[in-house]
Amino acid sequence: MRPTTLLLLASTLPLAACSHAGANSTADSGSLPAKVPDGPQECRPEALEAFTGKTADEATIKKLVADSGARNARVVKPGMAVTMDFRQDRVTVHVDEQNKIERASCG
Repeated sequence: MRPTTLLLLASTLPLAACSHAGANSTADSGSLPAKVPDGPQECRPEALEAFTGKTADEATIKKLVADSGARNARVVKPGMAVTMDFRQDRVTVHVDEQNKIERASCG
């Protein structure tokens, strides 16, 4: 075989392996992820101040998330490194050494 033919063959085979199966696909369309409600759930900061001074146990954090309208929470302990990304569907809870909530904020 000529070197150019080998090169062409060697470059197209990996692409063929990644091609879409099309109509012959055996994927079940019922296995799609559940639909997320329209629009993001936004954290409401006015609901957070009531939690200052409380112990950050699992039940308190769940209530904080529910009352704030956020989807999830991030608990930040003293000296802990965190990312600076802002997420409107998250509440960030800062606690002290005794696991008491010092402040909570959206993001």
